[in-house]
Amino acid sequence: MGDLNVDRELLDEVAERLDLRQTNRRAVETVLLRTSLHYDLDGNDSVFECIVDAATGVGKTYVLAGLIEYLALADPPARNFLVMAPGRTIRNKTIRNFTPGDKKSLTPGMRSVPFLVTADNFDSPATRAVMEDPTRTKVYVFTVQALTSATGEGRATHEFQEGLGTSFYEWLARQDDLVIFADEHHCYRGPAFSRTIRELNPELVVGLTATPERADEKLVVYRYPLAAAIADQLVKTPVVVGRRDDRNDAETKLLDGVSLLRKKERVLSRYCEENGLDPVNPVMLVVARNIEEAHEFRDVLDSADFDGGAWVNRTLLVHSRLTGDAKEQALADLDAVEDPDSPVRVIINVGMLKEGWDVKNVYVVASMRASVSEVLTEQTLGRGLRLPFGSYTGIEFLDTLEVLAHERYEALLEKRNVLNQSFVDYYTYAETRTRPDGTLTVTTKVEEVTADVLPGFDSPLAAQSGRTTASPSSPGAAQPTSIVDSDTRQAQADDEAQDEAQLREYLPLVGREPILIPKVKSVPVPAHVSLNDIDTDEYTRFDRLGKALTTELSTDLRRTKIVAKRVSDRAVKVGVEAATDEISATFVMDVPLEASRQMLLEHVMAVKGVAQRPAEIGAAQRIVARVIDAMGEDAAPSLSAFGERCAQRLQAEVSLALRDASNAQVSYEDKVELVPLEKVRAARKRQLDGHPDGGFDRNVAFNGWERNLYSNAWFDTKPEYRAANAIDEAKSVIVWARLHRNDIPITWTADGRQYNPDLVVIEEIDGRPHGWLVETKADKDITTEEVLGKRRGARRWTNVVNSSPEVRDVEWHYLLLAERDVSDAQGSWDQMKGFGR
Repeated sequence: MGDLNVDRELLDEVAERLDLRQTNRRAVETVLLRTSLHYDLDGNDSVFECIVDAATGVGKTYVLAGLIEYLALADPPARNFLVMAPGRTIRNKTIRNFTPGDKKSLTPGMRSVPFLVTADNFDSPATRAVMEDPTRTKVYVFTVQALTSATGEGRATHEFQEGLGTSFYEWLARQDDLVIFADEHHCYRGPAFSRTIRELNPELVVGLTATPERADEKLVVYRYPLAAAIADQLVKTPVVVGRRDDRNDAETKLLDGVSLLRKKERVLSRYCEENGLDPVNPVMLVVARNIEEAHEFRDVLDSADFDGGAWVNRTLLVHSRLTGDAKEQALADLDAVEDPDSPVRVIINVGMLKEGWDVKNVYVVASMRASVSEVLTEQTLGRGLRLPFGSYTGIEFLDTLEVLAHERYEALLEKRNVLNQSFVDYYTYAETRTRPDGTLTVTTKVEEVTADVLPGFDSPLAAQSGRTTASPSSPGAAQPTSIVDSDTRQAQADDEAQDEAQLREYLPLVGREPILIPKVKSVPVPAHVSLNDIDTDEYTRFDRLGKALTTELSTDLRRTKIVAKRVSDRAVKVGVEAATDEISATFVMDVPLEASRQMLLEHVMAVKGVAQRPAEIGAAQRIVARVIDAMGEDAAPSLSAFGERCAQRLQAEVSLALRDASNAQVSYEDKVELVPLEKVRAARKRQLDGHPDGGFDRNVAFNGWERNLYSNAWFDTKPEYRAANAIDEAKSVIVWARLHRNDIPITWTADGRQYNPDLVVIEEIDGRPHGWLVETKADKDITTEEVLGKRRGARRWTNVVNSSPEVRDVEWHYLLLAERDVSDAQGSWDQMKGFGR
């Protein structure tokens, strides 16, 4: 029996660079653990096949990319990865995922640099050269039809190729490190697929699906169901909308849908405008039972008599009978529906959008005459679950998917429990377990999803009073209403889409102290090292070095005797030995401390890979200062006597510190520019004089600040709002501001991803200005890899800024606050600084 072979450090690195959600990281880990159990612990020789059952919209493609990246960087590495797709739609989507430069590409975060091999290039000489290079990682993306048969679409892959000396199919079968991913695994189980797996003889087969076949349950090693994804706010929350009356005609249903769609568009436009985001156009997906019905719905929408003609030429009809140019144009329009310039607002679908169509701007699904239980199947509902902004906005109306049912509201309420039961309410994953003898094995962990997917109301009155505009992720906020009647939902939509709040613009107040923002242009240069990658928390190692240098080094003269020993009548052996008596030096070089400081600085800057840039020199000066301060009053004489030896010790310690900080993937250009924070703030928010401590509302622009750069400020969460209250009341604070997108963008990943802190604060401490970047997070998120990664990026930012000669007057800091820190501080800014990270 062997040992488990999973490199946790590599897994952590891959998860961070690809920015894997916790559920996707756990899926990657589960596959790796189960694979190692199969081969390393149980000693099996047969191919290991498993299934990852992950909810639609959570990011199965990231699981695929994470496994490729890990296995390609493991020791020994795998170099050949085959992704099998059930059809051209998913094949083309996967090709985009691994095409450098594509807006949906995942390759910027992949250190393995995979080379893409497809049906269009597999037989070219250039591709063959890469295929035969054992050092290159290859990702082959083909439809299952192109491999499982030697005729039709699969003929080309089974024909002899002179350059390979065999067919492409046979060449794949000869690779001893082949890993196969079966995307949408449920689509192609059967004899042909099983035969292909046997013939290709891979090391590992991983099926990816949101709806595994019942017969394949034994292969499922990881399950993250839709119920969990909704509860964890990784997808939109579905809101099932029924009518109170008996009207069930197509025109009424479509009017309900476009009315909600129009209001979604208003709220989205406002949200994108206020946050400096590219516009997102919401669309409605209409589910028709057959092609005749689909044409009927399009005729209604395209009529000048329907809703004043507002939807004429804004519909897209997609069904299986489209052919030729009409089909190609429909598919192109479908692919472009996320583009801001797309005119499409309603997509009428008959059975073509079950898998592989992964857009994020579907906000309304109209089931028309289908049963709501049919529409809530994952492959249909999943077309509208993806989040356009990657996470919840905190605005309920933008974080929900409207599902229009043909059933009455009362009937929906009666079916609530039945509908909830249709969602899997548990998820499973693998974890390690230590046996009594100390060895590790792999076990299955099962956790329940405790929240209802579709909560309802006990009475119509309760439904009408159940409106909320609070962020679902904020403490004490109500959860979205998930079964509701159309009248109530339209009223809720009116609350969100109201136009009474005018677009107001705010400029920095005259007379307020300006805020000068250090703008750092960051570039991803993984091959270089930067002294600013060493976190200031790690500077204690330089303190220890300084103290050691004053105690370990001695001013005693080291004396060596030359001794001679006769070994024969004619031979004398000459050697050396240390003198046993100790004599202190009577003369010590009197080197000025500043000269020694400069000598240490030069040695730090000579560390391999450190660039000669102002920001690096500033960091080196900080490191040298820590060593000298730790040496205390012995610094000058010790450095005079042992300067070169001390410099070499410091150089070695800096090299070790850089190695330990090697997970920092971002280096910074040395240009730091001070830019005044003077952007115009614009928002459609209700005005409120003052800012009561307990009166948070994300739809309000609060006034009455004493030290805010702007007259009004608005916030996303209650902890952020409470932190601002404490800052504004602190007498040491000179000025502060709520930061908006791109005010202070901080790069925190190797592929250039940026984030923006919540608040900037300038205060005076002991007569000197200090700047603070403040970020608030929920308690449950404070230790996640993403938050910790952003913290590392922000602390590197402060290192760069404080090292820059452009920033002389203000010392900058970063403060990460959990909601508990804000609460426990009880309105004290000084306490928050003490509690924060």
